[in-house]
Amino acid sequence: MYLLLFLVALPGQFLFGVASMTLSAVLTTYLCSLAYFAATGTYLFYDSYVPIAIFLGMHLLFTDPSTSPHSELGRLLFGALYGLSSVGLYVLLGAIGVPTFYDKLLQVPVLNVSVKLLDRLTRSNVLKGLEPVRIGRALAPRQRNLAYMAVWATVFVGLSATRGLGDRHPGQWLPFWVQACGNGLPRACAYVANLQSIYCGAGSGWACNQRGMIDETSAPFERGCRLGFVPACRNIGRVGSASPGFERAPPTMADYPILLRGSKGPITERSPAALQTRACGQGWPDTCGPTSP
Repeated sequence: MYLLLFLVALPGQFLFGVASMTLSAVLTTYLCSLAYFAATGTYLFYDSYVPIAIFLGMHLLFTDPSTSPHSELGRLLFGALYGLSSVGLYVLLGAIGVPTFYDKLLQVPVLNVSVKLLDRLTRSNVLKGLEPVRIGRALAPRQRNLAYMAVWATVFVGLSATRGLGDRHPGQWLPFWVQACGNGLPRACAYVANLQSIYCGAGSGWACNQRGMIDETSAPFERGCRLGFVPACRNIGRVGSASPGFERAPPTMADYPILLRGSKGPITERSPAALQTRACGQGWPDTCGPTSP
């Protein structure tokens, strides 16, 4: 999907010169995500550095040339402000319990009315020396658009290759968050519980058993038992005892197609060897040896 959005936006970037806005927006958000990880050891957006919904907004939502700055520096600042405001709104909305879906939308009207101010600022004595138009003055407008597109394409390829964009982000996988929870890192345990509820609802008896051990209630165990996960059946009778000593076991091959998909689409290759290879790559314990029968 990242690649699709990148390609779909190219004609508009060439015709209207908005690649610089997308470039600065993506880089700003990515750098904020890296800073958060460096400070906390966990990921700001959980399963990506730049969520796909925000990535869409950076290409097709706030890049209307009629509501964008006219100066090149103004467009770079405009994109950076969109990235910063997306991060800020995500944190704020999450803190007050409002759906974070709006983190890509609420700032757009404010940014649109700031366009003239940004253009004035770029002409000020403080900022005019930073105006990129001073570089390559001989280039025609369309040539300048192509130059920005080339820079953005290079950045996109680089981020994709280093898992900064795409579907291979380490936060996709439950083992990362289980380890982060064990280390007491921020938001990790709550996210683990949420993922276990999702996977339980999707049909993983192992996830139901794990969730039951957190809640110490019988409902998750009962669902896990119905899904055929034997330890969950045994744990039903342990709920409410003074020393429950809940039984746990590794996921089964029936669980892995659910657990290994992360937040992406269904896994198509479901042979035991393929599932174990994928589980090993994601860091699941005891999955990197010989394939289980």
